[in-house]
Amino acid sequence: MRKLLTYIFSASAVAFMALSCENAKFLDQYPYSQTSPENFYNSETSMRMALISCYETINTNSIPGAGNMQRGSYAQGLLYIMNTPSDDMVASSSSSNEGLEMMWANYNESTQCVRDFWKVQYAGIARCNTILHYIEDVDMDPALKEQYIAEARFLRAFFYYHLAWNFGGVPIVESYESDGQEPRATLEKVYGQIFSDLDYAYEKLNTTGVLQTSSANKYTAAAYIARICNYLAACKNNNVGVGFEGSEGLNSFEFVDADAMYKRSKEVCEDIILNSSYRLIDDYTNLFRETTKAQQYQECLFLAELPLSGSEGYWPNSFYLPSPTCNADSPTVWGGRFVPTPRAYYMYSKYDPRRDHNLTGRMQDLREDGTMGKISVEVEGYTYYNPDPPRTKVNELDAQGNPIPDETSPTGYKQIESPLYDSPTQTYLATAGIQVCAGKFRLCGIDQLQRTYNQHALSYPLMRLADVYLMYAEALALGQDHDEATAREYIRKVLLRACGNDETLCDQLMTEYHRDNFVDELLESRARELIFEFSRKWDLIRFNEITEKIESLNPNGVDKSDVAKVIDGAESLPDAYFTFPSDAYLRIGIPTLRNNWESYKIWLPISEEQRGVNKNLSQNYGW
Repeated sequence: MRKLLTYIFSASAVAFMALSCENAKFLDQYPYSQTSPENFYNSETSMRMALISCYETINTNSIPGAGNMQRGSYAQGLLYIMNTPSDDMVASSSSSNEGLEMMWANYNESTQCVRDFWKVQYAGIARCNTILHYIEDVDMDPALKEQYIAEARFLRAFFYYHLAWNFGGVPIVESYESDGQEPRATLEKVYGQIFSDLDYAYEKLNTTGVLQTSSANKYTAAAYIARICNYLAACKNNNVGVGFEGSEGLNSFEFVDADAMYKRSKEVCEDIILNSSYRLIDDYTNLFRETTKAQQYQECLFLAELPLSGSEGYWPNSFYLPSPTCNADSPTVWGGRFVPTPRAYYMYSKYDPRRDHNLTGRMQDLREDGTMGKISVEVEGYTYYNPDPPRTKVNELDAQGNPIPDETSPTGYKQIESPLYDSPTQTYLATAGIQVCAGKFRLCGIDQLQRTYNQHALSYPLMRLADVYLMYAEALALGQDHDEATAREYIRKVLLRACGNDETLCDQLMTEYHRDNFVDELLESRARELIFEFSRKWDLIRFNEITEKIESLNPNGVDKSDVAKVIDGAESLPDAYFTFPSDAYLRIGIPTLRNNWESYKIWLPISEEQRGVNKNLSQNYGW
């Protein structure tokens, strides 16, 4: 490649990154006495190493020539970028440069997550383009070569999909010998490129990828076709981004034929449902544990994957990882900077098993009173921990549901202890000042994996069959079929698994969760199943509801009507029980998010760094 590339080789993969090095003439000189692109990419083995390098970009910690990049990948930064801002979590502090800017919605051209994200996605694209450039001359089995090409094209589409959803129109770089000066293309052209690559992958890939369980296959490509079709159809139908299209209509969705998109989504979802081997695993919680990867492979069509050895993953620590683990038996994580909102908690029925797995209390080894703050759970020979519900004081009620007076009590009423994190009660008893934690992802005991404090082995589901069912339901109901009855059957399949296949409970919750407006029911169903899985933010954006939902968050406390769903007699409790303490994270986080949010922020800014390197890049509207 020309003066833009430098190459660094590691034991596991060939890592490379396009650099902007104007006037760096020494890069014109190739060190032929050592390994170079021209004499390295000449075998099936080198192609395999290069393909691994493409996958490693998804959760990379660093990019050769660019340094630490974990804030631009699923190692850290995309936990923020793809989840927030939304209405289901806020930040717990005002710290900056840790991804929290995304949660506060005060990101800008200089935000590190924004800068690193662009670099990581284009590094992935460069790696895919390198494979596609060299593989034609490699002597290998033609059928296998076609699989390598198809996987490389899937991954290129995967990286462009992340760019397009976040920035809108971006430069299309197909050439291995790009000079890095391409202008931004319109969304129409970018999605044309994405669909071209995904359609090729869908047509050519086998049902098992080159790297077996770790890599994309035919049905992975189909699922991403469906996701993008639903996104585009909803954006078009709901006038997303109107007024924020930018120069020359870069971010306009006017090109979209919504009916055609939903039709295409329905077709590929049907193929996955009818013909693939993927299934909903029996235990919902095992999708999110560090060591249950064999079960993940049964439902997940794609993962941001780390090895079970736990020897390679960059540790997100309490700043980044939504997991209620504990101090002595697992790395120190207790929910950290992710603070779920009351809306996220109360969208669940108190009978929905997902609530108390996904939203938990903090966990600790010992409480101040000497009692344990955790309960051990054995899963496939590994020890995990659930938070043992802390207790708080609530008013005791008489037979009519009224507080019982007690002059000796500080509150003026007789009080009893009640667990905060327990299905028959509720979590957000605001006066207690105890936050809920994002507990969906779980780590096992620290002594059970080959890792240090700085490592973990979590694999994040990026696409799973439950999402395919929900995408299919959307395409059925909102496409030309308008088939809400069948759509609800697929929503029910997802809920039934969450209920442990308890038909009676499932029917009860289907009735409780029913909405006359199908879109409301769909988005709530998706939120309950996919919370913290990079979905809610994008559902709110594509249905043009994100501004409304953020503004509707209550910064002062919880609503009595919500609490009444889980506590009998809640209406008679004093107002103080529903008000956040002055120092509560939510009292700080919600107003900050509401004050910072602007509707044009559905698009990230093009960083000053990139616009300095490439003068052909225009800025997004509002920035």
